[in-house]
Amino acid sequence: MTLHAPQALEIIEEVTQRLSDQHARAIDESVVRALVLDSFRRYRHLDHPANHGRALAAQLAADRLEALRFRARHGSRPAPPSFLFVCSGNAGRSQIAGALMRSIAPLSTRVVSAGEHPAARVLPAVTDTLDELGIPSFGEYPKPVTPEFVAAADHIVVLNCDDALEALEGREFRTWSIMLESTSGRPGLRRTRDQIAEHVRALAREHGLEPRRA
Repeated sequence: MTLHAPQALEIIEEVTQRLSDQHARAIDESVVRALVLDSFRRYRHLDHPANHGRALAAQLAADRLEALRFRARHGSRPAPPSFLFVCSGNAGRSQIAGALMRSIAPLSTRVVSAGEHPAARVLPAVTDTLDELGIPSFGEYPKPVTPEFVAAADHIVVLNCDDALEALEGREFRTWSIMLESTSGRPGLRRTRDQIAEHVRALAREHGLEPRRA
């Protein structure tokens, strides 16, 4: 999107004011403004109305502010572990991993997925594959790896990113060598999903997270 177009500047100002009001007692307005502007910059490649780039940028800014507050709230007291799952586009594997972890971890567990080069949207076939298991992914969207998401994560998992992840410099993370079998149709995606599910269950057990019971 063109950040300096009059309408874009008006929207950025409206988003800044809305989020500043929501976080008035916790985060300085200058921090909110900087995050909003940076979030809009990160979605410049989606400069087409069909991609809803402005709405995505506003949601990204809101999520980054919530990550800041999460770290401030939980930095000094015990809490369930938090997770960040990363892949290239945040449209497939990391979305699957995040949805699967949310489905079994306690509700207070923070789970975020992100990508080095966020796609325009989550792959519909990925949503369908999760739906087969009754696992929702509504409201999720491809987002970049930001300092706020990294700082709020106790554990980071990278799923076969092609590029070096500068955003993770200085942080320990584990790598899962799982490819997205999107070219094999629904059966291939199911194999990818089931592979990721095995890893997610093992990761949850490792950190003492028991599946939720009805």
